[in-house]
Amino acid sequence: MYRLPAYMIGETLKVAVIGIGGTGSAMVNELIQLDTTLRALDPNGGLNVTLIDGSNVTQANIARQSFFPSQVGMNKAEAMAWTANNLYGKNFTAKPEHFDAEKHRINADIVITALDRPSVRHQISQSTQTFLWLDMGNDASAGQVVLGESNNTPNKTLPTICDLYDYTQLDDSDAEIKSCSAEESLARQQLGVNHFAARIGAQLLWNLLRHGKIENNGAYFDVTTLRVEPVTEEDWQIHGYTPTHKSERTSSCI
Repeated sequence: MYRLPAYMIGETLKVAVIGIGGTGSAMVNELIQLDTTLRALDPNGGLNVTLIDGSNVTQANIARQSFFPSQVGMNKAEAMAWTANNLYGKNFTAKPEHFDAEKHRINADIVITALDRPSVRHQISQSTQTFLWLDMGNDASAGQVVLGESNNTPNKTLPTICDLYDYTQLDDSDAEIKSCSAEESLARQQLGVNHFAARIGAQLLWNLLRHGKIENNGAYFDVTTLRVEPVTEEDWQIHGYTPTHKSERTSSCI
C-alpha cells in the first residue's frame, strides 16, 4: 500500500501534462472533472494544470482525439487549455512547445506523460526534482498506466515506467509515425484505447488524492478483450525492481 505524502494533503497541486495527443487530450478532460470535484470537496484543494505540446491539431486528429473541428490548425496544448478555460471555467496554462528537460525545469507535484517519444521518458527519469510521475502508454489496442515516484524522492518505494522498462534503446523516429487521415489513424489504434488509458490514470489519481492511499500503482489493459489487470509488486520483481525503503516510506506518510 502507498499513502499520499503529507505535504500534498489539502493543497492545490501543480500538475504538468506532457503530450496532448490521443491520451493526453482525453486526460485533460479527466483533469477538468477531477479538479472540479476536488475543489467542491475542499476549496483549498484542486489542481493547477500546465499543458505542454508543440504539435498542432490536424483533421486526422478529430476522429480519435478530444479536439473540436474548429480547432484544426491550433496548437494542441493551447486548444485543450481553451476548452478547459472557456467551457469549464478553469485556469489551465498552455506551453505550445515540445518538452525538453534541458529547457524545461520540472516544477510540479505530479507529472503526467502521454506521448510517443521514448527520449522524453528517459529525460524525465533523470530529473533531480521530487514529484509523482503518472505515465500512460499504449499500442494499437493495449497498454499500461504506471504511477511512480521520481528518482530523487526520499525513501522512494513506487517504481516509475522507466524503473520497469528500458527506454534508452528506443528510437523516437520509430515512435512518432504520424497518421495523415482519420482512417489511417483508426487503423493504427483502436478507438477508445486512449480514453481507456486516461480513465485508468484519472481513477488512480482520484483514489490517491481522495482516499489518501492506493493498493497498486497502475494497471495493464486491453480494449479488445476488455481486460484490466493491476500492476502488483510481483510485476515489479519480474521487471527487476525491488523497493529499498518500503517500511520507512509507509511510516513517513499519513
